Amino acid sequence: MLTKPNPASTTLYCSAEEMESHCVRFIMAEKAIEREVFNLNIEEMPEEILELNPCETLPTLFDRGMVLYDTSVVTEYLDERFPFPPLLPVDPIEKAEKRLLIFRFTRAPGCWYELVKTIEKGSKDEASKARNILKSSLIELIPLFAYKPYFKSDDMTMVDACLAPLLWRLKKLEIDLGAKAKPIHEYANRMFSKESFQESLTDCEKEYN
Repeated sequence: MLTKPNPASTTLYCSAEEMESHCVRFIMAEKAIEREVFNLNIEEMPEEILELNPCETLPTLFDRGMVLYDTSVVTEYLDERFPFPPLLPVDPIEKAEKRLLIFRFTRAPGCWYELVKTIEKGSKDEASKARNILKSSLIELIPLFAYKPYFKSDDMTMVDACLAPLLWRLKKLEIDLGAKAKPIHEYANRMFSKESFQESLTDCEKEYN
């Protein structure tokens, strides 16, 4: 078991394999946040942290004496606590649009993150169906990947931090988008080549692609 966190540091407890944790690690690396990161199983979480996270989920963030969980809460807190570079727009309409995209991709019923988990942990038939849905959904959005350097944006946003971990796993998920998805491949390569993305990868994630 880990010892209690250093109250003077920003500490992230996360999974070495799950996309939600990868997303948070990517954001922290992009913002160059001084941090301690522990990749572990939930059973290894310090007891005093578990007591403050009744959901017992990863990722869990400890900062300024607070324990935060739920990926959206953690990521938005990090963006406000460490504002440079900003990963959500200041304009309320643009910010709402980005939040809605993140919800659609990561938390809505039948979202892309949910499909990935079905591919990884569902039955053979469930995985096959989820794989086809995810592939079709990505192909439908090819024009949006070609529109700007980042997803519907000239600068990196939190949407990209959510998409990049999923795209990194496509080979592992046995999803081949084909040549027609060139804009997605180019977008993915731009994200993967970022120093912050490479820094965010765990040893096991490095083997996914």
